[in-house]
Amino acid sequence: MANLDTFNDRITRINKGSQWAPEGVVHTPVQKARRKGRNGPIARMFHTISLPMAFALGLLAMAVARYARMAVSGLPEGGQVLTSTLALDAVLGVVLAFILCQIVQMRSISQVAVAVIGTGAGALTMHMVVHRAPEIFAQFFGPAWVNAVLSTTEPNMVLYGHLLQRLPV
Repeated sequence: MANLDTFNDRITRINKGSQWAPEGVVHTPVQKARRKGRNGPIARMFHTISLPMAFALGLLAMAVARYARMAVSGLPEGGQVLTSTLALDAVLGVVLAFILCQIVQMRSISQVAVAVIGTGAGALTMHMVVHRAPEIFAQFFGPAWVNAVLSTTEPNMVLYGHLLQRLPV
């Protein structure tokens, strides 16, 4: 009977959440350690630093996508050099940005989203950089492509900025 009473007392203590420690045994309660890892201050700092890097990765993906498409299909006949193939370049750039994010282990949603935003920014503003540094782009894309970009785009306006200016206010 004594064993049953001791057993029941122990079950009661367990249910209350308090354990019995035998005398003479040093017992220090285990405290929950603060989880660092992904939520630590250093991890948050590196995540914040990675966002501009993801944006730059998106810009790079757009430039590589345009170069790859131009290398495969050449200059489009007639029309605008950038706008006639913008949809194809943008899709290829987004796919390439996603792949590059996976390679460099930028896998969070915010990092991939910023890389896609960088790809969009590259699609709409790459011609501005071509106007500023045509010699550099001529080395990669060729002088014919650079001349076509310079003649068909405005240097200080987003690619579809002229459409936005015509919208009624």
